[in-house]
Amino acid sequence: MFSISCKKEKDAPKVAPNTTINGNTNPSDSLSYIVINLNGMKNTNGKVNVALYNSEQTFNDPGQAYRQVFLPTTGGNMVIQVDSLPAGQYAFGIFHDENDNASIDANFVGIPQEGFAFSNNALGSFGPPTWVQAQFDLPVKSTITQSISLKFY
Repeated sequence: MFSISCKKEKDAPKVAPNTTINGNTNPSDSLSYIVINLNGMKNTNGKVNVALYNSEQTFNDPGQAYRQVFLPTTGGNMVIQVDSLPAGQYAFGIFHDENDNASIDANFVGIPQEGFAFSNNALGSFGPPTWVQAQFDLPVKSTITQSISLKFY
């Protein structure tokens, strides 16, 4: 399992599987958690990018993510835990950056060539989903679990 803390640092350090990224291992110190059960990776190439957003205005703009991190892949399935979150509305986007170039590759018409997913397994029509489709509520001192499958075109 990977654990991502949303406390301070914008750039998280590179870590090995089953470690905490700038986070707390004591649940009583954390506010709320998001647990993402990610499945569908086709290989262990590159990294997995997780971008968490906390507003409609910043949603799906990687430069404005509330928290963003690239994690080493484990292939198949991954469990990603985001901790130390205040209550509120959130949405996330994930992509498997197979060639490790820190961006999602697309063909000449803009169709993603790497696996991607959004919270709630939301899909948009001719583009990414809207905030309304992907957003979810995170109550005070709670854990929300989402099982997400990567999509491929």
